[in-house]
Amino acid sequence: MQAFFRKYLSLLMYSFPVQLLLLHFKSQLLFLLLWLFLFGVLAGQFGSSMGFRYFMLDPEYMGAVSFWSFFIIGLTLGMFYMAWNSTTYILYSPKFPFLASLSRPFAKFSLNNFTLPGLFILYYLGSLIHFQWYNEFADEYSLIYYCLGLILGFSSLIFLSLLYFRWTNSELYFLQQKQQLKLSAPLKALILRKNERMLAEAKANPYVNALRTDYYLTERLHFRPTRSVKHYDFKLLEQIFKQNHANALLIQSLSITALILMSAFVDVPYFRIPTAASVLILLSVLTTFLGALSYWLNAWRSPVLVILLLLTNSLLKDGWLSYENAAYGMDYSKKARYNYAVLDSLARPEQMIADKKHQLQILENWRKQFPKGRFLRKPKLICVAVSGGGQRAALWSMHVLREIEKRLEGKLMPHTVLMTGASGGMWGSAYFRELYYQKQLGRELNPLDSSYLVNVGKDLSNAPMFTFLVNDAFVPWVKRKVNGYTYKQDRGYSWEQQFIENTEGLMNRNLQDYMEPEFNGQIPMMIISPIIINDGRYLYISPQPLSYMMRPAFAKDYAEVDAVDFGALFQEQNPYNLRFCSALRMSSTFPVIFPNVQLPSTPVLEAMDAGFRDNYGVETALRFSANFKEWIKKNTSGVLIISIRGNEKVEPIEQAERPGLGSTIFSPLSAVFDVGNLQDYQQDAMLGQLQAQMGEEQLDIVRFVYRPTTLEQKASLSLHLTAREKLDILSAILLPANQAALDRLEELVK
Repeated sequence: MQAFFRKYLSLLMYSFPVQLLLLHFKSQLLFLLLWLFLFGVLAGQFGSSMGFRYFMLDPEYMGAVSFWSFFIIGLTLGMFYMAWNSTTYILYSPKFPFLASLSRPFAKFSLNNFTLPGLFILYYLGSLIHFQWYNEFADEYSLIYYCLGLILGFSSLIFLSLLYFRWTNSELYFLQQKQQLKLSAPLKALILRKNERMLAEAKANPYVNALRTDYYLTERLHFRPTRSVKHYDFKLLEQIFKQNHANALLIQSLSITALILMSAFVDVPYFRIPTAASVLILLSVLTTFLGALSYWLNAWRSPVLVILLLLTNSLLKDGWLSYENAAYGMDYSKKARYNYAVLDSLARPEQMIADKKHQLQILENWRKQFPKGRFLRKPKLICVAVSGGGQRAALWSMHVLREIEKRLEGKLMPHTVLMTGASGGMWGSAYFRELYYQKQLGRELNPLDSSYLVNVGKDLSNAPMFTFLVNDAFVPWVKRKVNGYTYKQDRGYSWEQQFIENTEGLMNRNLQDYMEPEFNGQIPMMIISPIIINDGRYLYISPQPLSYMMRPAFAKDYAEVDAVDFGALFQEQNPYNLRFCSALRMSSTFPVIFPNVQLPSTPVLEAMDAGFRDNYGVETALRFSANFKEWIKKNTSGVLIISIRGNEKVEPIEQAERPGLGSTIFSPLSAVFDVGNLQDYQQDAMLGQLQAQMGEEQLDIVRFVYRPTTLEQKASLSLHLTAREKLDILSAILLPANQAALDRLEELVK
């Protein structure tokens, strides 16, 4: 019995599929990590807080999760599988010389190399069914269509690829007749061995590196014994592998060229493939690149890779590979000077007084909406402050605004003077303000209609990710004209276009479009506040002059300038021609997701996510209120700050873990990088200081906090939300604390 088991264990051990799997672990761990990365994404072990797994389990195409969205995922998964196969075939085939004696050697290699991809596809299908049933409430027929789409897409790509290799790859019997390989001179030069000495050694003993392989799997899923090829001419076998390698390199090169050309079509919705498909194509390109390094450089690949990274870094610094990620609508032909002397002049006392007078006129125009009288109650001045957090924050902020407007019977927007905040929260609040403005203009629409809430929850990930794949990852060559100026296309442009489409074109506005309605008090002001990376100052973007916001709210005149009035600094660069979506994007530029925006200045300023300094918008609201506290006390019944947050103000205190090497080094830094808590502490201090100056009855703050209701954990910080996540966000308004906040608002705004 033991001999029987030893025999079959030996047969299994030396079968081609097992030998290939072991070789992956032994020789090319880097390629194996790409599959482990995909497993980790599906399992929620990688990027779970950003919703990475949803891109694979709930892909949208043309605004819907469908058979075709999974079909495209299947196609690109097949592309990655074939890139992985062709790369490993180039690297591994010399270790399995028996392949050269077989018909369709690449097809047989691919079939025997299917162990790891096969396990991944089974895991993918199981995860897909569970996720769609539990999170998207999909029925049985939808699950069948989704799985069928994935399988058909994968199979179609494999079939087409193998068909190509079937008609282009040479086989042994063919070369025995021809006796020589007919390749073009450039292709021969491309696939020559690294140096003559190594080739000579290989010819002297061609099978020294061959791995023992007793059986291989055929296309009919039968195991057959391998045949020895020692009696064949080594030069003939080498020609066969060169032919196969050349075909693999050719199809990989054509794929990369096609990707670069596709960047011209990012404005066409049909080309905006699901985000996961873009990631899989990117992994295919990465596999091809790493495979080429391994094949040509062998042991030198790591040093050369380091040199390439250093060279790329140098070229980026020198401007050869870099390009401006622009704020669309601004004039980049002129450069604004940026230094402390300029900032100090923009915030000089006489300028601040002039801008305050301008703002006081806005407040007076707003106040005219409400009747005046000795015995009439003065109106509350409302400031809406929203937190960041991608699509989750956008949907939550707009949903809360709708619910408040319904509870207050239309009093919210007329009482609101200022809206501010960070990233996703600003997307939702800006859209709600635009709907209110359209109604003011006489357009027949209802801002409380649920269809607009649906628009906010639509996918925003496909367009920027596809653009990153076909455009940003290479040297961008496509240009777009926006508001009279021409810019290079990037993923920021694609996000703006997608956001405009999702909002039915209503957000296709420029900053100057809001100048007059804000001044007249028709709509609330909106201050967008990205951070300047160069020095950490606020960049306050508004169609109104804001020099009075450039110094700390409670400081004396000699306090250092810690914020910049966008319109004043860039007065020569056509600042109010800025596309409003570009301003929103500047306050949302989370690293990697969106590119940092470079502004036309000397030195070049870079703007990024407002959340790194004021993720809740409260500091900006308090700074504004402090500047006009006397007018507010005289003309209103006080300031009411409505804070719409994506997380708790007071989180449970976590138990400290036993110190390991990592925690010993990084634990002291964790408090420094706990941005949310530090901002809350600072804003509470500012809130207390302003209450002391104005009186407690003159300053109220009401908070609406998103907490998970139907989910075990919060919805992801992503550009895509699942149906269950959307339901969870919408249900959070029913929580007792948020209902109590609505009751309190109803009492304060009578």
